[in-house]
Amino acid sequence: MKFSNKILFKYKIDISLRRILVVCTAKQCHVLKQFLLIGFILISQPFVSIAQTKNAGKKDSLQQVKPNESFYDRNFSSRWIRELKNVIIVSPKNEVVDSFNIQSPSNIYDITEGHTITRIRIIRLKPFGTSVTESVPRKVKWLGKAGNAVHVSTSELIIRNALMFSEGEKINSTRLAYSERYLRSLRFVDDARVTAIPISDDEAEVVVVVQDIFPYSVDFGTNFSSRVNYGITNHNIIGLGFQLSAGAFMDTGKDHLMGYEAKLRLQNIGHSFISLQADYLDKYENQRYGFTLRRDFYTPATKYAGHLIFYNARTPVRYLEPTGESRSIIPISIRYRHLDAWLGRSIQIDKNQSTKQHRNITVSFGVQQMYFTDKPDDAAEHYYKFQDRTTYLTSFTYSQQAFYKANLIYNFGRTEDIPYGYQLSIVSGKEVNEIYNRPYLGVNYSSGYFIPKFGYLSGAISYGSFFRKGPDQGIINLELNYFTNLYVLGRFRPRTFINGQYTRQLHNPLNDRLVIDNEHGIPGFRNDSVLGHQRFNLSFEQNFFTPWNLYEFRFVLYAFAYFSWLGDYDKPVIISPLYSSFGIGVRIRNNRLVFSTLQIQFAYFPNIPKNSRFNYITFSQETVLQPRDFMPKAPEVVPLY
Repeated sequence: MKFSNKILFKYKIDISLRRILVVCTAKQCHVLKQFLLIGFILISQPFVSIAQTKNAGKKDSLQQVKPNESFYDRNFSSRWIRELKNVIIVSPKNEVVDSFNIQSPSNIYDITEGHTITRIRIIRLKPFGTSVTESVPRKVKWLGKAGNAVHVSTSELIIRNALMFSEGEKINSTRLAYSERYLRSLRFVDDARVTAIPISDDEAEVVVVVQDIFPYSVDFGTNFSSRVNYGITNHNIIGLGFQLSAGAFMDTGKDHLMGYEAKLRLQNIGHSFISLQADYLDKYENQRYGFTLRRDFYTPATKYAGHLIFYNARTPVRYLEPTGESRSIIPISIRYRHLDAWLGRSIQIDKNQSTKQHRNITVSFGVQQMYFTDKPDDAAEHYYKFQDRTTYLTSFTYSQQAFYKANLIYNFGRTEDIPYGYQLSIVSGKEVNEIYNRPYLGVNYSSGYFIPKFGYLSGAISYGSFFRKGPDQGIINLELNYFTNLYVLGRFRPRTFINGQYTRQLHNPLNDRLVIDNEHGIPGFRNDSVLGHQRFNLSFEQNFFTPWNLYEFRFVLYAFAYFSWLGDYDKPVIISPLYSSFGIGVRIRNNRLVFSTLQIQFAYFPNIPKNSRFNYITFSQETVLQPRDFMPKAPEVVPLY
């Protein structure tokens, strides 16, 4: 594409007033220096300068840095190199692994705020050998080449539909930043960058770089005796962003030999940011079918959000007999229907210019219904979870949120969006169940921030209670979550996670009790007879991000300690019986694939009561954890157990 002399002269004046920061390795910077030197000689205009920062190699974790952007299309970059008039190239001696960007991602667009978008350029990267953080493709072995060959890149239309801006509009930094974050949240996208490039005083082009994940995954498991399961999933069918999965189960020890499951997921239907998921499961004693229609508050400017969830299920449970001396546990099967509908309206109040945090007030209305078609006759009288009920709720939420950009926290090197801010929510409503009607009131507060030289700290406090002649069946829950900076230990990168949670039931006349299990206290442990009214969980985990890379599979070593105290009202929970677990493990993940993280864990349980079930060795798949965010959610009753 050619430009007139008049336009080129205008570019010289405009771009010479700007400084563009490019991050590259020492080798890449050397090549770029030679290229710019040749260009300097050819055009004989000394307006290109190259500099290095003295502290670029400083390995400080969670440090404050200015946002850096690079461009990853060789054909595209050649055009802009001809137009750059003042370039700063940072050539770090040692690349910083952890870059916890204290500034809001939208700050990188301040230079082009208000410019008119003349063009949106979409650059799609293959899963293997490329990266949005590297300008030079890596060498790919035969397996990666084969994967790239059969991979169908995400359609450009799908990527454009995920953007919250269009050509001809004025650049809004918030929309660009949240578009980048939304692209990263898509299941079939590994990472994304959205960059605005000024081309005149009031015009800019936007470059969107998206790297796909190899969308196929295969699931297989067996106990090498009677059970086997297998499945296949495509998270990006022919590049259109549709997910379809199918699986089968076989167990020779069951009355029904075979089982099946299927799932269909559609994301961002018609640029509405509405997702639809339909599920079907027929697995031995478990049957379930239903759908979820959802739209979140994906940006602070989003006015409406909500969901509609329906499913019909049959599932086996372990039922503790409510009366009798022995109170034995018997296996039963229950059938139920569940309906959950919610609609919220959010109003953006203002924007904190220093941090780019947006404040919102949100009003929401919701209804939840649980109806059992098969359950024990006396279950509703003794257990709240078996009661037919319809709950009408409304909530008022005041929230403020922005995001840090980081890595090596919950994931294995890809860009992670860590929210910071706070949320205060007041929930009220009425429950109509098969025994009595009663009002409900709840309060929730959560907050999270990065503290320099300390780490990231977040916490939450929730209180909720029904009322019937006074407080009736309430609960209070306190949570505190913390992780440290990323440190350097040779070629390893350690980070520590500490989590604490205290839960206490209030005025609970029924037999619903707190338990300790895989989700509430100690992974791999379960005992249906260990019950209480208050529980305190404390966990420590030391992660070591390793330099090992085997065909893009990366490894994290970890050691852990879990402690749980469970007791009644009559004494402090800290002097109640202690249950614990210690161990080590390894997590293996390939960010280029959609497979869940493979976890191999060895655990020791020193003080486990009788009739407990636990696993010393665990081979499991786990999804990537997500930190607590502070966007408005559906009104709900604080979980009572």
